[in-house]
Amino acid sequence: MIHLKIYVNHREYAIGHPEGTLLVFLRQELGLMGTKKGCNEGHCGSCTVLVDGRARRACVTRLDHLNGASVETIENLGAPGSLHPLQAAFIQEGALQCGFCTPGMIMAAKGLLDTNQEPTEEEIRQALRYNLCRCTGYSSIFRAIRLAAQMFRARSSSQPVLASAASATAGCPLAGAVGLSVPKVDAVAKVTGAPIYADDMRRDQMLYGKLVYGGLPHAKVVAVNTAAAKNLPGVAAVLIASDVPGLNAFGRIIPHQPVLAGDIVRYVGDPVAVVYAETEAVAEQAAALVSATLEPLPGIFDPLEAMREDAPKLYPNGNILSRTTIKKGDIGKGFELADVVVEDTYSTQCVEHAYLEPESALAEIDAGGKMTVWTGSQGSHVMRSEIARALGYPEDKVRVIATATGGAFGGKVEPVIQIHAALGALKTGRPVKMTVTRRESIMKSTKRHPEKIYMKHGATRDGRLVAVEARIVADTGPYASLGIPVVSQSAAVAAGPYKVSNVHADAVGVYTNNAVGGAFRGFGTTQAAFAGEIQIDRLALQLGLDPIEFRMRNALKVGDMTATGQVLEPSVAFDETLVAIKQGLSQLTLPASGIRKKIGVGVASAYKNVGMGGGSSGGAGASVELTGQGKVVIMTGAADLGQGSDTTLAQIAATAGGFPFHCVSVISGDTDLCPDAGTTTASRQTFESGNAVRYASVGLSEHLKKAAAGFWNKTPGEVIFDVEGAVAGDRKLSYAELYRLLIDQGMETRISYYYDPPAVYPLRENADHQPGEDPEHYRIHYAYGFGTHAAVVEVDSETGEVRVLKVLAAYEVGKAIHPQNVRTQIEGSVVMGLGYGLMEEFRLSEGQAITDTLKKLNLPRSTVVPEIEVYIVEDPHPGGPFGAKGLGELPVNPTAPAILNAIYNAVGVRLKELPATPDKVLAAIREKASSQ
Repeated sequence: MIHLKIYVNHREYAIGHPEGTLLVFLRQELGLMGTKKGCNEGHCGSCTVLVDGRARRACVTRLDHLNGASVETIENLGAPGSLHPLQAAFIQEGALQCGFCTPGMIMAAKGLLDTNQEPTEEEIRQALRYNLCRCTGYSSIFRAIRLAAQMFRARSSSQPVLASAASATAGCPLAGAVGLSVPKVDAVAKVTGAPIYADDMRRDQMLYGKLVYGGLPHAKVVAVNTAAAKNLPGVAAVLIASDVPGLNAFGRIIPHQPVLAGDIVRYVGDPVAVVYAETEAVAEQAAALVSATLEPLPGIFDPLEAMREDAPKLYPNGNILSRTTIKKGDIGKGFELADVVVEDTYSTQCVEHAYLEPESALAEIDAGGKMTVWTGSQGSHVMRSEIARALGYPEDKVRVIATATGGAFGGKVEPVIQIHAALGALKTGRPVKMTVTRRESIMKSTKRHPEKIYMKHGATRDGRLVAVEARIVADTGPYASLGIPVVSQSAAVAAGPYKVSNVHADAVGVYTNNAVGGAFRGFGTTQAAFAGEIQIDRLALQLGLDPIEFRMRNALKVGDMTATGQVLEPSVAFDETLVAIKQGLSQLTLPASGIRKKIGVGVASAYKNVGMGGGSSGGAGASVELTGQGKVVIMTGAADLGQGSDTTLAQIAATAGGFPFHCVSVISGDTDLCPDAGTTTASRQTFESGNAVRYASVGLSEHLKKAAAGFWNKTPGEVIFDVEGAVAGDRKLSYAELYRLLIDQGMETRISYYYDPPAVYPLRENADHQPGEDPEHYRIHYAYGFGTHAAVVEVDSETGEVRVLKVLAAYEVGKAIHPQNVRTQIEGSVVMGLGYGLMEEFRLSEGQAITDTLKKLNLPRSTVVPEIEVYIVEDPHPGGPFGAKGLGELPVNPTAPAILNAIYNAVGVRLKELPATPDKVLAAIREKASSQ
């Protein structure tokens, strides 16, 4: 019996049992994977479609309410060869990074432009208010919608505006791809909603996996009863800790986080069992039937309490994960020299990554025992190692293939369900897909470390910074993850991007039963920058100096020594970012403050390392190959998380090798095909993988020129490349002919190169150079990036509400390989920093998540985004590919302190605890008023 009819992309579907949501119907029944599943609660907008012309979130739209309705999805807009103007505009404006939110954004925008082709800025923002983006910062999306509206008004919507990314770049100068904002190589797939994410994949006979959690933050596991779950029809297997065949633990530095907890759970995200079933629904039912008997243990939820001698111990050695101490000069004498001293204690909050793609993996094992896992992560080779170790399996029998990653920001460095999916495939012999729910992801994933930071700064009357002291306590949660280097980084940058002769910094990471603290964009430098830049602002105020001038007087330059003892080498253009912001502010016309709403301006700066450093070897491999089809293919282990590394590497290859950009393609993150490039972290891939691709491309180019020269009896110097192939005078060979020539001559078609970055050394407690020792041994990083922000805010003195009106952001990037990518990375960082400063917080109560949905996390939406003006400062690094450095993390850091310094400038109150919510701002305003 047919209960309803529905029209999807102009096709009629008769449905006999209309159960569930429109999202489930589109993805599972029709296989339309362009409608993404980000939260399943209506909070992210990734599943936005048009229903009878209006934007609707498919995950909360019931199918039985849609009789006769017409549904349009992203698949109906355009194909790769003939894009819809909105899709073309998103590519042209670079309005996509990870791409997970992009189909929903485009559909929401289409709903607006179908009825209003001259929308105002406010109408655009309102149309997107239900659609989250964690990457772009929304500004490029606004620009794309305005551009598409212009296309519609020009009556060009019936013509394909952009056939493909390749066609748009066919005319790029052969040696000039670097420095051009070419369309991203994955842009067409993302704007058309292609099934490129792990959860979009299907296999015949596929099982679905579901984790079972203990539910307590700290407890002994007495027993796990799986009998009822195993007896449920449709269940293929239920596994517990004893079923893990290899090391039942994972972790990049200390492998002690259990795959399945068998003895103790140390936070609510520890699973005690995993279920594999024929459908997701059955897997969920079976998971509910698994019963775990747990004996509660005392919980530790305050890192300061955890440091007490009488505190319960999470580990036999106590609750201290690590401690980093840095001493330079004589801190006591430094403060004796100071005419002005500022000291205070600051607090930063725990923050969820909130990438829009929940963690997902598909695993299968072939007849020969080869395990293949498809997943989005920050490094396929590292993921392979973790999976092989837990399965007790040879690494060469495990293959990890990177799918598109819908955001990461540090949170997808380590496995979440990848090992469990592979374990299920190994035990059942069938393909297994696992995708966590949004609430699971929030509960289970790593977080930005909350920190308590005491800082003391001293300066002389003439504005010279002479002493900085910092004491930092970081909550690292129950497992190490990457807490050791994160905490170390907090100490290393505590003095900021300033020349200071006397420094004492001490940072300690403390175990608790809260969320796991891991890598997060900024990697420990963000917290320190918040406290330090407020201190710098307070010093400038007491000295009667302009905050930019005070920073200029103390700014690190080439030849200066950092707080860790490193003598800076080129490139260092921190002062140029200060100049850019000063000039930008001088050109602003600020709105006048009213009786109630006050205007303020604040400034902050920051610096951050490029590369992992601290004695880490780093390095990256890459291969560049000419194929029989005449294409130049890059094979790299570097994971493109949306930041655009695939595109950047293609630009570098084209420029270094002299190849036409449209002939270059990229395969990344396939452990069977691609050399290892380490993880995409520490803003390192442009520098390290970029250099590997650069030298491999030069090698291939020389190889091809030599082959062509020998064939023509010419010298290699006479051979050049153009759009069609190799040219020497009137002689020509196509790229396909060059490939055949190499084969005929028995020459290699693939050139590989492994790039070792400049040597770096472990961080020392004593940063003072010792007599007779090479100063190079104090180099803990091979490069740094520098940046400065200015924020203009409006503070409502009666409600405490803060509205950021404008942010000026200047960054020294070495060389901008792709200027548009640089701009959009900065814009996205600014908005993420705005959320950090004013809104976002992952909150727990006795280890249990309170903010367990995207809505409760209070992420920035389109309606709060300020105007962002970006200044790109180029100071080429001698060792970087064409002078480039890394960028992705640094621009988060100055945003929060710039905003809080602006709040002080507006209403005269200092906020020292993040986030600066309206109630905190109002309480500070009232406290100030009562004390006057």
